[in-house]
Amino acid sequence: MPTRYDVSMQTILGQWLFSLRQYLSLSLFLSSPSRLPQSPQCAALTVLAYYLLCLALVDENRPYTEIAAQLTLELGLLAGLVYLGLRWRGTLPRLVQTFSALAGVNLVITLVSIAVYRFATGFENLLQNPVFYLLLLWNLAVMSLIFKRAFEISTFLSAMLAFNYYVAYQFVLVWIYW
Repeated sequence: MPTRYDVSMQTILGQWLFSLRQYLSLSLFLSSPSRLPQSPQCAALTVLAYYLLCLALVDENRPYTEIAAQLTLELGLLAGLVYLGLRWRGTLPRLVQTFSALAGVNLVITLVSIAVYRFATGFENLLQNPVFYLLLLWNLAVMSLIFKRAFEISTFLSAMLAFNYYVAYQFVLVWIYW
């Protein structure tokens, strides 16, 4: 006979699998953060999966500690932005869903990016690769959609927010590493 812990774990894993499908739908502009479960455990599993996925990025030039630090910075900035945006709109109860959506689509897009970059070789510099710009545009567009639906703002404002988040993140990375 299953214990309450077993049933609870099955429920959490079931919600997380549902969340993974929603992250994919969000990445394809077919869903909304409001369709995700209001579950901190699912958000935590998504963040854990994102950290584990980043193990694939480890090489002799980039140790896991550096990648994990960048990921922590990224998620911290996203969490702060989501908190401020939802607090400004008076919809703070959406915090877990919105953060989970952003972390989840970053998980999906990073997975696709790793797969694409494995095959799109021949470029000495990442910035010379046109695929980089397509993936960046896709990421910003999905983030913009999530901001638009979560904060209930215009498309233009959500696009500006996503772009400014990206620029701020890049400035912080340059400031830390140079």
